[in-house]
Amino acid sequence: MPLRDELNAEIVAWLNPTSLRKINSAWRARGFGHPDQVINDLVRVLESSDFDYESLLRQWEAQYIAGAGDARGPSYHSLYAWLAQVVSLALYRRQVSHRNVFQDGLSYFAGLVPLVRDNAPLWIFSVNHDVVVECLAAHFGIPVNCGFSSRTITIPCRKSPGTIVAELHANVLSEAELANAALPFFRPGAPGINLLKIHGALDVFAFGDSHDLLKLKPETQTFDAIIDALQIANEGLLDPSLCPDPLSVTNQIPFIDQNGERRVLRRTLMASAARLSDPYPQLMQRRFLEYFRANLEQMDQLVAIGCSMGDAEVNEIIQDWLASSSHHRLEIVAPRIEQVPPALEPLSSQITLTPSSTTTYLERFG
Repeated sequence: MPLRDELNAEIVAWLNPTSLRKINSAWRARGFGHPDQVINDLVRVLESSDFDYESLLRQWEAQYIAGAGDARGPSYHSLYAWLAQVVSLALYRRQVSHRNVFQDGLSYFAGLVPLVRDNAPLWIFSVNHDVVVECLAAHFGIPVNCGFSSRTITIPCRKSPGTIVAELHANVLSEAELANAALPFFRPGAPGINLLKIHGALDVFAFGDSHDLLKLKPETQTFDAIIDALQIANEGLLDPSLCPDPLSVTNQIPFIDQNGERRVLRRTLMASAARLSDPYPQLMQRRFLEYFRANLEQMDQLVAIGCSMGDAEVNEIIQDWLASSSHHRLEIVAPRIEQVPPALEPLSSQITLTPSSTTTYLERFG
């Protein structure tokens, strides 16, 4: 996936104050517009000299929470959900449109194979939303488990006037399983990768009106099948009859299930604008964070690869983990890493900095 700087540049080149105001004018013409004050608040964030798309989402989340009791609250939340959709679709388009480039680069990560072999299973905690780890595992024939059950559901792909032309499959993680931390990951000694995606993913959706989650299940464990499943979900399910105006749908993919019922998949990057009063997306994220905390306690060494270390909640968990035992060690791997992140500075004696790219770092295990 692209470096953060690349994606920041792509987003800010398209989403600038001028284009935002033009978009809002189009929204107003269709009844979806927002007050000038709300737009101006967002403009100030966009014009920040240290613009970063993750920081943008965090700042705007705080903005809409602070304005929840205000008459402008729905506008703040609607824009927050729309911004999340902008980021989600930008990530999705990069993943799909650059598929050949990504596939050509997979072989350079061969050091992952002995690393997985020597750690049975290897735990990977990811704050990214992409499917890169799944693609790497498929390329090298490594089993990967994201904590979803073996239960599957089938989602029909239709064409007008409703004929089913294909089917998409997905594994399920129920609300109860997540609440009870009953995620069926590989047990100690099992070969493969346990992959916990802390902040949601491009291939993970909240399903319909429930709080169950589903993860796309490719037809085969191959790179092409993984990307194809992403593309089908985003481009092959959307039923035009359910949303004649695409602007009326944010962070949701409407479809008609096998029983002819109207359903939606809700992207997990952030909450849907249609669920203003539902606190579950934040609760869902908190449960994944606590699962990260619980499993990290079983380990002595954590390697942060290509991570900005800018997530305050993740840093808090890592800080607590380091402080809980002098035997716990953190290695931060990044090409230009020069200093320990300020939040972790008090525990710097337990932290190693490795200025290296991911592929160069993995070569040491080959």
